[in-house]
Amino acid sequence: MRVLIVEDNPIERIALEKLFRMLFPAEFTYVGLASDGRSAEIYLGRNHCDLVMLDVNLPDVNGVDFIDKVNMLRPEARIVMVTAYSDYEYLRQSIRKNVFDYILKPYSIGTFKECIGRFIGEYWKGRASYGNKNTAQKVYELIEGNYARQISLQEIADDLGMDKSYIGRAFRKEFGCGVVEYLIKYRIDKAEGLILNGMNVSEAAFAVGFQDPAYFGRCFKRIKGYPPKDAKKVSDKSISS
Repeated sequence: MRVLIVEDNPIERIALEKLFRMLFPAEFTYVGLASDGRSAEIYLGRNHCDLVMLDVNLPDVNGVDFIDKVNMLRPEARIVMVTAYSDYEYLRQSIRKNVFDYILKPYSIGTFKECIGRFIGEYWKGRASYGNKNTAQKVYELIEGNYARQISLQEIADDLGMDKSYIGRAFRKEFGCGVVEYLIKYRIDKAEGLILNGMNVSEAAFAVGFQDPAYFGRCFKRIKGYPPKDAKKVSDKSISS
């Protein structure tokens, strides 16, 4: 899934991004950032989006008014309002416009996790067709259950009894990236968790399905922006900030 965070406060914007990457690294393949309504509008005009985290108090537009723009540009996207306003009128207007939920500042990690967790549950429930999960979800489940061993797109196709080209297109449409690219990112996210829990880099690489620690290191740095040996340092710095 893809999420766009629309928040003018840079500290709160970065904090939301960190929460998505920390709590839901496998569920959200991309986290977009916008500081105002105009940049959010440009992003939505160019990119698929499943969830919009929308602040009420933006510098160039009222967030409640911007809901209409989101619904027009990306009718498939759901919206969670993030606001310090506890005024009933703001909340009533949001609910009337079919907003999924709202979070009042200051919020706890538990509140955030519960809200986004419900969205994820409804997201996949809404993609069930006649009781059967769609192709992309089936591929996701195969990755989730087999990421630690060698698994190819052809093997996934054979397992599902489908053409691998069709599977690739269906997966990219839903997740915004190819199956192999997603598998690598999923493995890297899992490996980072193992490293943060005390496992050394080579052990973590093998544990999530990489056969070459050097290749694992290159993939990790490309995706995360820093080498795996620095994962603990970056995590500690993020928590302290």
